Amino acid sequence: MSSSPIARAAFFLSALTGLSQAATCVVPSAGNSNVSDVPAIKAAFGSCGNGGIIQFPAGKTYAINELLKIQGCNGCEVQLDGTLKLKADVSLWNKQAQPLAFQTSHLAIIVDGAKNMKFHSPTGKGLIDGSGQIWYDQFPSIRPILWTTANSTGVTYDRIKMINSPMWFNLVTDSSYITFTNTILNATSSSSKPPKNTDGFDTYRSSHVTIQDLWYNGGDDSISFKPNSTDVTVRNAVVLGSHGVSVGSISQYPGVYDIIKNIYVQNVTFGNGLDGTKSQNGVRIKSFPGGYGYGMINNITYQDIVVKDVTHPVVIDSCYMEDASYCSSHPAQTNITDVHINNVTGTSSGSTVVSLSCTPKAACYVYMKDINIKPPKGNAKYVCTNLSDPSDVGIPCTSK
Repeated sequence: MSSSPIARAAFFLSALTGLSQAATCVVPSAGNSNVSDVPAIKAAFGSCGNGGIIQFPAGKTYAINELLKIQGCNGCEVQLDGTLKLKADVSLWNKQAQPLAFQTSHLAIIVDGAKNMKFHSPTGKGLIDGSGQIWYDQFPSIRPILWTTANSTGVTYDRIKMINSPMWFNLVTDSSYITFTNTILNATSSSSKPPKNTDGFDTYRSSHVTIQDLWYNGGDDSISFKPNSTDVTVRNAVVLGSHGVSVGSISQYPGVYDIIKNIYVQNVTFGNGLDGTKSQNGVRIKSFPGGYGYGMINNITYQDIVVKDVTHPVVIDSCYMEDASYCSSHPAQTNITDVHINNVTGTSSGSTVVSLSCTPKAACYVYMKDINIKPPKGNAKYVCTNLSDPSDVGIPCTSK
């Protein structure tokens, strides 16, 4: 007796499900640090990048001995439970790293053109190791950014740990709707030469970026919103030994108009590094002076911030990378508007707990409330210059 139409339909749907099951590629490792695993990684994305699963199993180390450009991911899932490890070879990366014109940068690993990628560590043991010690010791002119997300949309990263990047850990450029959750970033030197320029995240020409549940220990900005970063959210971060969560720098290049807007930062704790490195800044906005570029910073909120022994808990610097004499004759041309800094508590290592150094040639509207930062001794100082509306800033400003 023939089966019913319903039974035949059920069998057909089951068969379709089986046929449409995502392809899975387990990336092989040569198991030899002198043999590059980059070709095998590229092959896996070529085979399984279109809706498939790419697996890096636990216990495997993958030698990144040449530029790795990850392309062809459209709806793919990457499961990183092993280790991706950059080869510790300055001369090799001088040749292999891909140049980026912005701030004369160079790139080591690039996720390029991804759409709807899920990149995560199911076990939480996935590691990306930048082998940065040799760059900390030698401090050469070319130090590659460890991980770049470029020309991508709808990418999520979860439970990824990165250590010892030669320079910035992460760059997000020319991308949108990129999310990082449960990220650990740790740059630690085993010599007397500290990590330098090891920013945790830098966003550039990108929008709708979310960074949530971050732990950072390193020697520079934990997060830096660089030019044309818009609609970026940061929530729940512990930041140690850093230069702050920074808006900017901005307005670096002559004749170029930059914007940074719609930035929301909430629930961040700043403290000294694991090796005792001082936490230099907490809340930070930095702009190049005149003679460089010009631009706009708008709609910025820092909310629920804790500072522990931070040198400059809250700072606006409109004279970035120049001295006072230069900036006096070349005031910055970056408008700073609609900046809200709320509920900042804790301790500073100096008497000045807030420094708002704005420019006389551009707007500077800053609003603060519930600021309770205690210096080591005496009264807290709030130094403000060239505010557009000093009567409404919300703190007892002095000029020096």
